[in-house]
Amino acid sequence: APKDKPFFMYLHYMDPHDVYKKHKESPDWGQKTRDRYDSEVFFTDLHIGKLLDFAKTQPWWDKTVLIVSADHGEAFGEHKMYRHAFELWEMLVHVPLLFCGPGIHARRIAEPRGNVDLAPTILELQGVRADNDFVGKSLVAELRGGATEARPVLLDLPADSNNPERRALIDGTFKLLVFGNDWRFDLYDLASDPGETQDLAKKQPEKLGAMKAAYQKLWGPL
Repeated sequence: APKDKPFFMYLHYMDPHDVYKKHKESPDWGQKTRDRYDSEVFFTDLHIGKLLDFAKTQPWWDKTVLIVSADHGEAFGEHKMYRHAFELWEMLVHVPLLFCGPGIHARRIAEPRGNVDLAPTILELQGVRADNDFVGKSLVAELRGGATEARPVLLDLPADSNNPERRALIDGTFKLLVFGNDWRFDLYDLASDPGETQDLAKKQPEKLGAMKAAYQKLWGPL
């Protein structure tokens, strides 16, 4: 770490990730893909623990903020899918987002948040003030015990050679799944249906209309 200056370190652990491998340091839970994946999770957790054990011996640890998150989840047969990408189902987009550090109060924030909030949060933690066009918002105030603002989360999966375009909006417990060029909208209540098995678009037209209006306002014209 540089002396008398804040520093930022980004570490991207590629395990667990397809292709799932076994490791000598991990238990062998079997040959199924989920078994090997769980072994990868154990392996990654072990080495993150080693990193933190080292960090806690350093003079800068007591004034360092630790952030743990992920870029995607993994599918093991849900919605007839395996691995990741291709869609925006919850098992692929609902990932951990953990903060630990000085001034951060231990609590769980129930309001949905997105990784798009990480950049402005990190800059504020480092005392950097600069003009920007971030879509996300800094989480520092609520990390330090402030009120949690209810606001929607936008999800985006651009089209490429591997997947079709998908967008989604999560507002409270409801999720709007948008297909292609806004040609189809599905609606799910994640509180009562976390597996996203019951499309409510036809059963709750008023809620569908409100979610579509919120999505189109936030996303803007195509």
